[in-house]
Amino acid sequence: MVYYDKNGIKVRVSMPEDVSWMQSRLRKADVMEVWASHHHQPDVALGLSFALSTFCLTVDVKGTPVAMFGVCPVNLLADRGIVWMLATDGICEIKKPFLKECRKFIKMMLEQYPIIENHVDARNIVSIEWLKWCGATIEEAQPWGADNLPFNHFYFRRMG
Repeated sequence: MVYYDKNGIKVRVSMPEDVSWMQSRLRKADVMEVWASHHHQPDVALGLSFALSTFCLTVDVKGTPVAMFGVCPVNLLADRGIVWMLATDGICEIKKPFLKECRKFIKMMLEQYPIIENHVDARNIVSIEWLKWCGATIEEAQPWGADNLPFNHFYFRRMG
């Protein structure tokens, strides 16, 4: 299923091949973040995120995956989801067109879970700015994760 298709950019349901292609091409900031948070290599971070997500999409530019994002349940009984996104440097090529669509996809995830949340590495300034633009509430950085480095907890809440 395709959720967006314009000017060579598609947002579609993710496939296992997306994980295989992207795992050796993640942005340096994302590689550092998944290591600091869980001591995961990119293949494990992408594979687990894909496998555990109830909603998982790939941003595809002219047939090449440049980002994957989605939401996983906190647990089977929770009304919260863990939102995530991992990208290659190719995401920079489509920053503006993708930004225009981000809020729509966040709203779709909030239809599944009234609150979606996660932690972002405080060193990942680009991601923090993107989260702010998307409307996330971002808390002060606190030591968190496998390396106990500063991470900002953030969340989105369904309105109404």
